[in-house]
Amino acid sequence: MSQRIALFFIFLVMASKVIAETTVLPTIWEADRLTIYSATDLNAIAPLLDTFSAQNPDIKLEYREFNTQELDRAIRAKPLADQPDVVISSAVDLQVRLVNDGYAQPVFGEAVEALPSWANWRNEVIGFTYEPIVFVYNKQAFEEKTVPLTHESLASAMRIDDDFFIHKVGSYDARRSGIGYLVATQDEVTSSISGRLQESLGRARTQVYGQTSMLLDDIASGTLIFGYNLLGSYSFAREKRDSRIGVVIPQDYALVVSRAVFISKQAKHVSNAQRFVNFLISKEGQEVIAKKSELMALTPDIDALLSRQNIQDQTINFHPIPLGPALMVYLDDSKRRRFIKAWESALLSINEDQ
Repeated sequence: MSQRIALFFIFLVMASKVIAETTVLPTIWEADRLTIYSATDLNAIAPLLDTFSAQNPDIKLEYREFNTQELDRAIRAKPLADQPDVVISSAVDLQVRLVNDGYAQPVFGEAVEALPSWANWRNEVIGFTYEPIVFVYNKQAFEEKTVPLTHESLASAMRIDDDFFIHKVGSYDARRSGIGYLVATQDEVTSSISGRLQESLGRARTQVYGQTSMLLDDIASGTLIFGYNLLGSYSFAREKRDSRIGVVIPQDYALVVSRAVFISKQAKHVSNAQRFVNFLISKEGQEVIAKKSELMALTPDIDALLSRQNIQDQTINFHPIPLGPALMVYLDDSKRRRFIKAWESALLSINEDQ
């Protein structure tokens, strides 16, 4: 990202406390701004922001980064008059619920109408990436071991070779991570062996994390040897620059998350927001995603390593998670409590200090 463009990014990490905040100068015209709240690493999405800014030099971007659950809480806590223009998150269930609760307005444009049905709900929340949920492993640890390629083979391996896996498997904390809760519940919907796999993860004393980057760091260092149900975009990007880890798209089935975006109903810069969201799903925007970013493109005709087509050329049973009201089933308070209780029961020996 150029230094000139970087000056217009306001980077606010909302993990547990504010890390940094830069104030926008009052001399910037209000009509020439675009405020984006996002649960996407700035480094991963920076090429998209940089390209959009280069094409729209009069629009000053304000980008604030949260984790998935904190983003949802931040939107709900803000008065309607103070809502950001655009909201982005991989926790598509939380995004759908915000849209259902009236926080969004329609996105217009030919590119929106061309989206697959599972990546578009009511033209109000749309997916712009195609990110499989994957296994990640430490290559050195598996030099003389068979890497599990399916959910069933992973469950069996953890049961048979428990000394190898004990305390060395990592995954998201479904209690604290929005994407972790989403993929855990979708596992239950998709797979008949999800219960058995959770029990195997519990026997392995699986360590739970709130952030993908920390999981990948520990797998690369050997603190962990295996990561279960990680976001493919961040995992593939790390694999490209770190030879210590390998990534597996499960061959029996692979859940697919499409990072979802919506325009706030009370957006102050509607035309800028419409332009930005249409850029994300345009052919040019998808090319930037596939060729320059650490995300993974939705459009199937982009000939690049991280594009959807290159992944789907493999014999994988992909399960894109459809955007829609069905995602809110597990967000019901009683349903969530029951699921978390069962999840905790299966992973009873999890190290709570992680």
